[in-house]
Amino acid sequence: MRVKNWLWFSDFFSSSEVHLHGFTEHLLEKTTRFQDIDIVDTPFFGRMLIIDGDVQSSEKDEFIYHEAMVHPAMLLHPHPRRVLIMGGGEGATAREVLKHKTVEELYMVDIDEDMIAAAREFLISWHQGAFDDPRMHLIFDDARKVVENFENGSLNVVISDLTEPFEMGPSFPLFTKQFAQVVYDKLDDQGVYVVQSSILRPLIYTMHAAIRRTLQAVFPVVRSYAVYVESFDTPWSFIIASKGKDPMDWTSEELHGAIRERISGELKMYDAESHWHMFYLPKNIREAIDEPGPILDEEHPIYLTRKGDILPYK
Repeated sequence: MRVKNWLWFSDFFSSSEVHLHGFTEHLLEKTTRFQDIDIVDTPFFGRMLIIDGDVQSSEKDEFIYHEAMVHPAMLLHPHPRRVLIMGGGEGATAREVLKHKTVEELYMVDIDEDMIAAAREFLISWHQGAFDDPRMHLIFDDARKVVENFENGSLNVVISDLTEPFEMGPSFPLFTKQFAQVVYDKLDDQGVYVVQSSILRPLIYTMHAAIRRTLQAVFPVVRSYAVYVESFDTPWSFIIASKGKDPMDWTSEELHGAIRERISGELKMYDAESHWHMFYLPKNIREAIDEPGPILDEEHPIYLTRKGDILPYK
């Protein structure tokens, strides 16, 4: 379909719901060993990254997602020096981590080298040179194997910016109780783990709830939060799992002070007020994600569909 010389990309939310994005130029269309990558220019959101048919981030509002994912977790640790990111191929998650003055080593593990090459060339405003920061250690490998090779207690913050394990996808082993225990062991006594945890819409609360219950089986402090990302046209959720401090234990004055003292560079979205806004979820969401149900377990795997169904995996 063409309108005003635009092409249209269909972002399917379900079999009966589709969101259209007009774009003017198709910059990259590539099938790697792991995923389909498209990069387009759009009149409204600027450049946009699409993976396996789903919008991953856009130039105009990616900072909302990436600031929300990184800063609540990084500030929760009193002195994060050694940080690990799983996924995050655009480089924007790394960009936000590297704004923290205490960071000495950042390990970023991504299985798809072609995604990083595409980001270097086409997504410069996302990574802003983060791949070449001297603190960055970029590893192309299976994230589970890499994490397991760290010494126990050697990491301060672990960030999971991976695709959700819908329909037993390849990321499923990195969302299980067994892997959460691996991360727990690798974190220090005040360690923090943050996981992107899917769309927070009524039909598929089940994914977020399953990830949440799984982390609660391992970590003493688990908190859900969400932020609206306009190019996704939906609230997007995250979960913080902590061995120490609760992200709700700040006062506004303490949080303002920590942001001012510990972060260099501009924050476009995140501050103390937006922190509270993200963590104070509406009643219907709180009730839905607190419902009892299965966890993600390697020994008894379940099949979570994009329709919100939970089935035993056979």
